[in-house]
Amino acid sequence: MLFHNLNATLLEHLPDEFAVAQRAVFYSDALFETIRVFDGEIPLFERHRERLLSGLTALGFHLPEGWGRGTLKSEILRTAHPNARVRLTVWRSPGGRYAPENDQPQFLITSEPLANNRFEWPVKETKIGVCQSVRLPIDHFSNLKTLNGSRYVAAAREARSNDLDDVLILNCHERICEATSSNVFWLESGQLCTVPLTEGCVAGVFRATVMVTMSEVVEKNITAEQLSNADEIFLTNAVRGIVPVRIFAGRLLPNRLTEQLFHTIQDALWPKNAKGNLPKS
Repeated sequence: MLFHNLNATLLEHLPDEFAVAQRAVFYSDALFETIRVFDGEIPLFERHRERLLSGLTALGFHLPEGWGRGTLKSEILRTAHPNARVRLTVWRSPGGRYAPENDQPQFLITSEPLANNRFEWPVKETKIGVCQSVRLPIDHFSNLKTLNGSRYVAAAREARSNDLDDVLILNCHERICEATSSNVFWLESGQLCTVPLTEGCVAGVFRATVMVTMSEVVEKNITAEQLSNADEIFLTNAVRGIVPVRIFAGRLLPNRLTEQLFHTIQDALWPKNAKGNLPKS
């Protein structure tokens, strides 16, 4: 249903579909997860679920008994293609203005089919820069995946206008925070490093996967100037896995150790077994 020609201003005059999502549309009172499905399985589901439930609790949602485990997973797999990019959006039930009347969650699942059943090592070189137009705040909600995406939209538009694949966004202290939809890792004198959550970045699911797989990851603050001296840089998210950066600050970067890490994590997620199947999530 199209909403762009609606003249009604009162909620009760809007279509039922719009009224249900009132708090997501009016107040961005919602969280979301972007989830990769492989061969009808979700290897990272538990990390997605834990992050979502933690975020909903932080936002004051009232979660029904047992909600969020079997319910969400079964609904995702029922809705999604066997290999897909899934978006799960959860918002607060309608009612109230800034002060809600009902803290029960409602959700929407959308699915986009993908061609591959594993993370893919990118063929195209990734060129990134530093965003100039926005800065990210730091507070108790910074690590959550909320619908407040205006800064990320502005950063993505800036990247496109400068013929870049992505940009790194600085926080309010002028330090590297994250990319438009990814966390940032780099290699520095043989040490794998990433930005700490206290810098305001989203608590990425694949970020956590890298840190668990690689036992020695240093979390440290870094400026764009300092990052320009890194030996290697890569981005991570739950849909693309590891994305190696080839060009940053005018430098052509190697990806040898990044590619080794990519294959290490692939092997950890999909260990060889008798049938060659995915591990159950």
